[in-house]
Amino acid sequence: MRALADAHEIVALRKGVWRFLSAPGEPDEAMTACLASWPLAVLSHASAARHHGLERVPRPAQPSVTVPVQARCRPSGVRVHRSRALPARDVARSGRIPVTSLARTVCDLADGAAPWETFARVDDAIALGASRRWLHERASALRSGRDGVALVATATAPESGEVFRSWLERVASVVYRAAGLPDPEWNVPIDDERGLIGIVDAFWRPWAVIGEKEGLRFHSSREQLQQDAQRFNRLHEAGYVVRRFGWEDVVHRPVEVAASVMRALRAAGADLDPARLPRVIELPAHPFR
Repeated sequence: MRALADAHEIVALRKGVWRFLSAPGEPDEAMTACLASWPLAVLSHASAARHHGLERVPRPAQPSVTVPVQARCRPSGVRVHRSRALPARDVARSGRIPVTSLARTVCDLADGAAPWETFARVDDAIALGASRRWLHERASALRSGRDGVALVATATAPESGEVFRSWLERVASVVYRAAGLPDPEWNVPIDDERGLIGIVDAFWRPWAVIGEKEGLRFHSSREQLQQDAQRFNRLHEAGYVVRRFGWEDVVHRPVEVAASVMRALRAAGADLDPARLPRVIELPAHPFR
């Protein structure tokens, strides 16, 4: 190694990690971190999230790895997490880099004090191809004493879809009342000349305005999403004004949700005062408490 370094053929990246200067491209920070902790380290947490494509997870200031609890490696510039359990099912590979699986990564990042960020990561992971059942299985196995992981297990349980939807309707009711909107009818069947279009979440009958909320993406199958799109088109063709909101809109932007519905109602002739819109709307606690 010394001879290669003296010949300017290699350069030290970290203690014990060298790179040929002739190697193409830039050094891979994640690979370097794993090699610095070799042979026991697995890329994990925010670093693993970036490799899996969980883009809402901020890029970490330092690469993160997980090693067995008994490992003594402490490489500088690397955030080392220690785990008593890192079975083979929780490890995947990204190219040549060992990395925690998508399910394990979501569990490692789960935070009981930040439930909405946790829900969003679960939603994103399943959109990337993770199985809801797999996430539930791994979270159930890893939940002991960890509130955030318990939240993942509960949110991915078979019955969780109805729990979340019921809670989302309660939140929407709070949002509409806080904004001074008329109380809508809830869960109303709507028909056209072909028969039943579907049951809508909130219906302001005098103005033919409908408010629809979309829950966590993984609570809907591909077929359900297709049916929802067809239902939306039929409602539009039947002359209804539909406002559709994702769960993140309701949770993070409730005032904007209320303002959008108010504009639709006013356009349909409702006598509403935009000045009544509050600047802040307090929401009930998250649904899985």
